[in-house]
Amino acid sequence: MEYERKILEHFLRLPLNDAEAVLSEFNQLYGAKYYPSTSKEYADSFVYVPGARNDRVLLVAHSDTVFDWHEGTTEFVIEEDTYFSANKDKNVGIGADDRAGCAILWLLRDMGHSLLITNGEEYGSIAAGRIATELPSLYDELNAHSYIVEFDRRHATDYKTYHIPVSDEFIAFIEGSTGYTDAGKNSSTDITCLCGEICGVNLSVGYYYEHTPDECLVFAEWMNTFNVARNMLEGVQERFPLRQE
Repeated sequence: MEYERKILEHFLRLPLNDAEAVLSEFNQLYGAKYYPSTSKEYADSFVYVPGARNDRVLLVAHSDTVFDWHEGTTEFVIEEDTYFSANKDKNVGIGADDRAGCAILWLLRDMGHSLLITNGEEYGSIAAGRIATELPSLYDELNAHSYIVEFDRRHATDYKTYHIPVSDEFIAFIEGSTGYTDAGKNSSTDITCLCGEICGVNLSVGYYYEHTPDECLVFAEWMNTFNVARNMLEGVQERFPLRQE
């Protein structure tokens, strides 16, 4: 557990306004491919690390935070195993949305599944949208996976599939594997752009009050999602196509 905490704190300490610092971490992995932004005006860069398994799942998190105006690393305090902002700038949170998800991807990196770390999710899923509209070969490759799991959700034990036409079988699989409950269909995130042929889900990673100075992260809840995901991803993975409407 101390190793997992160390990884989490490493990602939380990366500069809040530097998504590229996060992408650089993952770009060091074997087989990683970095896609730079298409211009200085668009945060549409991303890193894709293909998995080695035939039944691989695509794991997704985003590297950007809403605090992109804040220069410097995150300062935090831990009270009763919960992370709170200790930044001198009182208008900034800890960036757990979604550095917490990035830390989980890092911890799952050796399971043979694929990793996709995007930029620009906070501004309309810019990188994910770029994949869906401008990179058809990569989009098809991503949709050849068994299913997609994103780690970018508030609270402890809920999930969202948004308006993606996921199958009943997929919902049963997610709820049976995690014990998490459906948080509704409103809003969107990267999987709403990426799921063209396969089902996808966004799981809670234990943060609260994201996008505000009161943002916090409960370590035990983050750790639970890591363990739940690891257990779910260990066995043979069934492919879950989208529901035919």
